[in-house]
Amino acid sequence: MFKYLTRPLHLASRNAIRALSGNAATTASSGPLIEVNQALNGWENKLKDAGVQDTEFNIKCIVSHVLGKKFSTVPDDFAQLKFNSAQLADFERFLEARCARMPLQHIIGEWDFMDITLKTAPTVFIPRPETEEFVRLVIQQYKQEKHVNMLEVGCGSGAMSLSMLHSLPQVESTAIERSKAATALAWENAKMLGLDNRFKVFNHTMEEDKYMPDELQDKQYDLIISNPPYVKTEEFQFLHPEVVVYENLNALDGGSDGLRIARLVFELACRHLRPGGKLWLELGNEHPPLVKTIMNLKYQGRLNYVASYYDQYKRERFVELQRPEA
Repeated sequence: MFKYLTRPLHLASRNAIRALSGNAATTASSGPLIEVNQALNGWENKLKDAGVQDTEFNIKCIVSHVLGKKFSTVPDDFAQLKFNSAQLADFERFLEARCARMPLQHIIGEWDFMDITLKTAPTVFIPRPETEEFVRLVIQQYKQEKHVNMLEVGCGSGAMSLSMLHSLPQVESTAIERSKAATALAWENAKMLGLDNRFKVFNHTMEEDKYMPDELQDKQYDLIISNPPYVKTEEFQFLHPEVVVYENLNALDGGSDGLRIARLVFELACRHLRPGGKLWLELGNEHPPLVKTIMNLKYQGRLNYVASYYDQYKRERFVELQRPEA
C-alpha cells in the first residue's frame, strides 16, 4: 500500500491524462512494421520500477487493445505480432500512462464486468472483481423470481444493474447516481448493451429526508442493491496511487466509520422497499457485524439483518437485509 504520493507522480498523472485525450489510432500507417517483442524492450522494467504489479497482464491488455484484438486471441509470447508506426506510438504513450499509475481500465476506455463490456471514464469509479462476486450472489437469489422491480443506489458506470438485467430478463432496474458524469455513462452503457428499455437512471444526491428524486417518491421495490462508499476517511492515505490520483474519491469516502452513506441507504430502504423486499450491500470487511448491531439497536420492526457473505479472499463483505412483511 502507498501511504503518500509524491509531486512527480501528480505531474506524471496530469501528463498521462493529457496524452490520453484521444483514442488508440486504428488507421493503417505507412512505413516499416516493428515486431511487438522488439517494441517491448525495457518496458517491463519501467513498469516494475513505477510500482505496477502483474506487468505481463498489463502489457498484454495494452497490446491487445492497440492491435484491436480480443485478449484471449493474443499469444502470451506475442509471436509474429507487429505494430505499424501509429500503433507503436499508441503503445508507447499507453505504457507511459500506466507508468504514471493511470488505471488500465481508463487507458483502454472499456472493461469487462461479468458477461458485459462497459465503457469507462476517469470520472467514474472502476468496479472491482469482488463486486462481480456480489452481483453473482444476488443473481443466484433471484433466478426463480417471475418479476423483480429493482433499485440501485449509486450505480456508477451501471455495472451492477446492467449485469443483473443481462442475466435476468425478468428484472427491471431503476438507479440513482449523484455524479452527472456517471449518470450519463450508465445510460450510455445501457443503450450500448441494448438494455435501455428496462433501465432508468436519475441524477440525484441522496440526503437525509430527501432520499429519492421527486419522480420516485412514491415508488417501492422488490430489491435494492448498493455498493456505497465505505472507505474510512482516515484510510485514504493508504490507498494506491491508481485510486487516489485517478479515481472519483467521492465514490469511496464513507466518512469516519465507513458507513455514512450506508446509513442513508438504510433509511431509504425503510421507505422504498416493499414489505418482504431485500436490501443487499457490498461493504468493507469490518462492517457486517457493525451493521447487525445497528439493525438490532435502531431498526427493529423496520429492517432485519438476514445474513452476511464472504468474498473470494475470505473477507466478510456482503450483507443481506429485509424489510419485515406487513
